[in-house]
Amino acid sequence: MVPENPPTRATPEVDEDLSETRQRRELRVRGVVQGVGFRPFVYRLALEENLAGFIGNDTDGVFIEIEGPPERVSAFAVRLRADAPPLSRIDSVTTRELPPTGESGFRIVASEVLGRVSTGIPADAATCSDCRRELLDPNDRRYRYPFLNCTNCGPRFTITRHVPYDRPQTSMAVFLMCEACLREYNDPLNRRFHAQPNACRDCGPRVWLANADGQEIRADDPVGSAIDRLLAGEIVAIKGIGGFHLAVDATNEAAVARLRQRKRRFGKPLAVMVKDLEAARQFCALAAEEEALLATPARPIVLARARADSGIAASAAPGIPWLGIFLPYAPLQHLFFADQRVRALVMTSANLSEEPIAIDNDEARERLHDIADTFLLHDREILQRCDDSVAAIVDGAPQLIRRARGYVPLAIEMPFESPPLLAVGGHLKNVFTLARGGFAYQSQHLGDLETVTAIEFFEESLAHLMRTFEIEPQAVVHDLHPGYMSTAWAKEWAAARGLPLIGVQHHHAHIAACMAEHNLAGPVIGLSLDGTGFGADGRVWGGEVLVCTSTSFERFAHLDYVPMPGSEAAIREPWRMALGHLAAAGFDVESEEILKLLGRSANEIRMLKRMIDRHFNAPLTSSCGRLFDAVAAVVICRFVVDYEAQAAIELEGLAMDESDDAPQYEMQIAGADWPARQSAAISTAPLWRGVLDDLRGGVAKPRIAARFHASVATVFCQAAVMARAATGIHQVALSGGCLHNRRLARLLRTALQAKGLEVYQHARVSPGDAGLSYGQAVVGAATLAEQARR
Repeated sequence: MVPENPPTRATPEVDEDLSETRQRRELRVRGVVQGVGFRPFVYRLALEENLAGFIGNDTDGVFIEIEGPPERVSAFAVRLRADAPPLSRIDSVTTRELPPTGESGFRIVASEVLGRVSTGIPADAATCSDCRRELLDPNDRRYRYPFLNCTNCGPRFTITRHVPYDRPQTSMAVFLMCEACLREYNDPLNRRFHAQPNACRDCGPRVWLANADGQEIRADDPVGSAIDRLLAGEIVAIKGIGGFHLAVDATNEAAVARLRQRKRRFGKPLAVMVKDLEAARQFCALAAEEEALLATPARPIVLARARADSGIAASAAPGIPWLGIFLPYAPLQHLFFADQRVRALVMTSANLSEEPIAIDNDEARERLHDIADTFLLHDREILQRCDDSVAAIVDGAPQLIRRARGYVPLAIEMPFESPPLLAVGGHLKNVFTLARGGFAYQSQHLGDLETVTAIEFFEESLAHLMRTFEIEPQAVVHDLHPGYMSTAWAKEWAAARGLPLIGVQHHHAHIAACMAEHNLAGPVIGLSLDGTGFGADGRVWGGEVLVCTSTSFERFAHLDYVPMPGSEAAIREPWRMALGHLAAAGFDVESEEILKLLGRSANEIRMLKRMIDRHFNAPLTSSCGRLFDAVAAVVICRFVVDYEAQAAIELEGLAMDESDDAPQYEMQIAGADWPARQSAAISTAPLWRGVLDDLRGGVAKPRIAARFHASVATVFCQAAVMARAATGIHQVALSGGCLHNRRLARLLRTALQAKGLEVYQHARVSPGDAGLSYGQAVVGAATLAEQARR
């Protein structure tokens, strides 16, 4: 299936006259350069520049030898980077001058498998405009074929077993191409040249409809029949690129409610897919940056302001002003929206809440038969589970909330060379990281490590990426929390292999991740604001001002400790956190006012007050996320949450339309003695007095929410300014799950910059726990390097 065999690399006899008129150069290109049309691009480029030579794939990337007039060779090298295919990413180009041989013609040669893998597998990419046009063209031979693709689009990571990325290494290996597809595949001037998933209706995968018992439902048009069922209110499980979706008509309130009930997802927002950007504008008030993000080849779910009159079922995203909206990224999905009757579809991960997404036909029927009424299946095997990515525009720039399809397994640069290592991440929103050399490879979103199936998914994904990139870790990095499943797993796995362990404090890892994204050597002032993380003193941290390098940190300031009555129960029931905060602020929590405010009985309050007084099952926390929960409990009566951060998200939504210049509640910073390394405590007691005064005075709740956000931003800005005065450091890194809060992120950046500080925020990894393992890998690599220097 390739034009020629690889050339021999022996140095040839050289005609001395050739060296005066011709130049020959070897180029090795590393990065995402396989499966993205790079070889045909180079082939066409060589023809345009009238150059001779060859190109091929190997485990290092692509190798090129090019020969011709020196000015043409130089032009080729410039255009190689400037005109590269849209899905490619060139990390490096190394060159070596060779003697000219007088060769004529340019060839594409067979792939070579030699040495350690260092090239990248491309991420799955949304259907390109050329393929969309063919899909809906009645005169095209691939008209309405649900699996068409080319080198500019289609599945990559989810169907790949090994690199080099060639068809035998993918799940398409079982489909033998017909003559027409083979001609395209072998034609360097065709956009399907070496498009590994290339297929058509005659030789490729097929789609069919089945009932919940697995019996095929005869239909001339399975997609059309699925549409009929969706519009009739059914729940349809649709096999996609990285797994199954559960779909319902997003404008049908009863259908959405039924899906929630069966899926056991009672409050968490559901993603909604619409036809195109024009349709998205009808459902959401989109900023230009949000439109650009929606239309990227990754096609993430984007959180955008919902229009009140959109017609989307209210239960799709209850209690918040945002909608998670995204566009079709697979031909099968485009076929749904080619039917004018389909306006919007809820497309949510096909699983019970917090389980891994289903990918196999039999597995889907077994796990989803009590949820889905009908299944739309196909026979192209999915080799890697991969959820949809989720992103938002935070403070004017894209920020990943969930990094998965469209982004994984694209490498993320390390700020320095790393030995092979594994960083296992946290317990919730788990993502692990493999690092080697100058790059880190994050797994797709794996979810919460709370079930056996979740651990199995973790292990499957780890084995796949270790095999793919041929990384055998020489050390394992983990969080310090002794109760994290990821920590327990890391200790067991490392012990079985005799590998060293490196424990990294949670908030240090968050700041190290932000530092690494911006190649900051440090030290920096780190504002690490999140829900919970195991602190160096054994308490629950989460509202931290740190002074960090890649290997160490010191705690400059933190939110003052308050009790968490009931421990983990206080995360699920924010009224408990409100009680803890109010008790710490000196309020009589058994008063009628507080009982009414928290919607609790005197007995419930009395029992928790005893817990606090006796220091029983009421651990102390400095968490910023738990502060948000507590304020949401008293301001919007969010006493119990259905999903993590629900209270904080709703509180942010409440403040959305308020101006940024809301006056702050008072908060106090006391106890700092930096020469003695004594950290400061930020008291929230004055804030609580202000909040309750406003509630008594009938101040509008959106105004209270806005004042609260402004207060948090202001006090952490003040703490950062104090840290600068004590240390002379001007750079501030922002991280932690609270930085997903767009209002808080904007207020923090604005306040810090107004004080002359340089502010750095996440761009390529999540500021939340989904980015934790990247920071762990950075600290781990820096620690090993420091140990080697001793």
